Parts: sequence; C-alpha cells; structure tokens
Amino acid sequence: MKIIGVIPARYQSSRFPGKPLADILGKPMIWWVYQQCLKVRELDEVYVATDDERIFNICTEFGMRVIMTSDQHRSGTDRLGEVATKVSGDLFVNIQGDEPLIEPQMIRDLIGIFDDQSVYYGSLRKQITDEAEIQAPSTVKVVVDKNEDALYFSRSVIPSNVKDGKPVRIYRHVGIYAYKRDFLMTFIQLPPSELEAVEGLEQLRALENGYKLRVHETQFDSIGVDLPEHIALVEQAILRNQSAQ
Repeated sequence: MKIIGVIPARYQSSRFPGKPLADILGKPMIWWVYQQCLKVRELDEVYVATDDERIFNICTEFGMRVIMTSDQHRSGTDRLGEVATKVSGDLFVNIQGDEPLIEPQMIRDLIGIFDDQSVYYGSLRKQITDEAEIQAPSTVKVVVDKNEDALYFSRSVIPSNVKDGKPVRIYRHVGIYAYKRDFLMTFIQLPPSELEAVEGLEQLRALENGYKLRVHETQFDSIGVDLPEHIALVEQAILRNQSAQ
C-alpha cells in the first residue's frame, strides 16, 4: 500500500493570519511539521497542499514537496481530495499544519489502524481528565463502540457523566485523519450534513451518511498553535528536546 502524507496549509486564519509561515527558531512552522512527517518511514511521500503562493514559494525554498490547490475548498479534506487526483496513492494521511511537534508515533498509530482491511477511514483519540479541557467547546469529544468505531463527536461533554455520579472516561478527538483513496473520493462528494453544520465537525458528514470512522486511542499528545502566543511554548519545547539529546 502506497501511503501519502499531506499537510494542508492555508494562509488565511481569523485568529492567526499567515500561521504556516510563523517563525519558529528561524524556520517557518510548516517546515517543522514537514520534518516530523519525514521521520515516519511508513509515509512513501509527503506533500504540503496550499492555495497561497507565499506558502508555495517558502516550501520550495526550503526543499519541501508542495502542491498548489484550489482556493475554493471548504475544508482540509477537500484539499486532500484534490491532491489525491494529482498524486497516486492508496492511503492518504491528513496531518495538521499547526502542530510542529507532532509525535511521529501518532502518525504510525493512525496508519496501523489499516492493518484491519475493513477500515477505510481512521483517526485518533486521547483520554482527557482536566475538567477545564473537558468542558471547553474548543475540545472536540468522541465516543466509540467496542470496535473503536465512532458513535458521535461533539463540542459538548459526551458522555454527559451525570447519571448516579459514576465517573466515565472522556476522550478528546485528535484531528489527524487517514483515508483509503476510494473512500476519500466518495467523502468529498457528499453534501454537508445537518449534524456537521450544527457541531461544526466535518467528520459527522460521514457518520450521518452511514460510513464508519475507526478512532484508535493514542498515548501521545502534541502542542497545537492556535494563537501567536503559542509559538513561545513550541520554541521552549523544541529547545528542551534538543538539550536532552
């Protein structure tokens, strides 16, 4: 199976314009993400997918494979689908461009889901215990069945954990996805769904149309960059890792 890693990268962002090009210790953030992906030997090729010439030019300057895509895509998945029409591959992994410290093993964990030949759509989840994170609408929660197939995703707390006060494990959805090519091409043709619109979560489009999403538990986490002030946290972590080596 030929596995392609794709890092969608948009310049426009309401909270952090130009985020993929944000400077982290002298290199653009997208470069750091790309380097982490190169550590995953299971990925046969890695590409940045962008609709912005500034990002395209920086990727070229730093020796990264990059594909210019349409500026009309509604989501990173739609951008991934365009890449799949230009690059041959059996499995496409959508890696977030704002996680410069993504743990390579997380990508390997995701790819490993597809050892089960019945899986065509996969993602990750991680248990959370911090009450503030659990309650935050920015934290997407997921519940799964006994096969680790998703039952539902929500920005609300699920399970509600209110009956009889019995504690229950709560999982945060880790926003990294992988798709077999045939399913990816099917998914991007589906019209936006009602639950997707209500929750603001595109993966619900698949569930609402009867498709399964395997969501494997990972023990790893990453530092996402949502705001400019998060850059300092990433730089500190990189310097700590470098000094420990």
